[in-house]
Amino acid sequence: MTMKKKFDIIRIFIILVVLFFSATNLNAQTLTIDISNPGEGPSAGMVRVTNIGAIGDKKATGLTYEDVEGTPFWDEHWNAALLYFKSGPIYKLPKAKLNLYTSEVHYTNDKDGELVAETSLIDKIVFLDSKDATKVLAVFAVLPDFIDNKPFAFYHVYNNGAYQLILLQKNLVKVSPFDPLTGKNATSFFTKSYYGIYNNGKTIPLKSLDRNSILSVVPFNANVEPWIKNTKNKLKSEQDLISFLNYYNSLVIAK
Repeated sequence: MTMKKKFDIIRIFIILVVLFFSATNLNAQTLTIDISNPGEGPSAGMVRVTNIGAIGDKKATGLTYEDVEGTPFWDEHWNAALLYFKSGPIYKLPKAKLNLYTSEVHYTNDKDGELVAETSLIDKIVFLDSKDATKVLAVFAVLPDFIDNKPFAFYHVYNNGAYQLILLQKNLVKVSPFDPLTGKNATSFFTKSYYGIYNNGKTIPLKSLDRNSILSVVPFNANVEPWIKNTKNKLKSEQDLISFLNYYNSLVIAK
């Protein structure tokens, strides 16, 4: 066996180990993952989506979006994605979208066109940057919907660690009063956002993005107030809370 072949085998093995432990880590207490060279696509042990029946897909049906202003998608552009299933398989999707109206992942293949995957089977989806496939664009995890008490919803996960900022976005349809000039009711999408903190398998709703809300859901630590003062963190935006939680999680690890 040549040195090149040995190197390739070792490299594939390392990728598989990283992916395995990343998926296992999610099922414990963390939602996000670290990916090694995601732009390389499937390797041994990863299956590319060619058999649509293998992951319980169905043809995209339901609402016709042409007459509805706006978009039901988190990003209306197609992006490459890694789709993780609760049963273990990981699929590389060359083109995927997340529908926040139906809570479904749309994707395409050459044979059947646009399809959707069964949300009940999904663990998480990792969208990759369209300009640099080695970078993670966003991570969404499937968790129970704490607003409508439904079994599944996609949550945007913003950081790693014991305490994580998550966002549940719901794209809803607004029907305006009948317009006699157009002879129809105008319809449009609008978004409602619900933030929360995910810790130890539980979602803690946040009333709003502000100092009182975040400090009321994390255990007291004497190092927090000096850090907030020194960094001049106002705890009023997503980035403020991400920075704070990254620091706070470092304190948890240090214990």
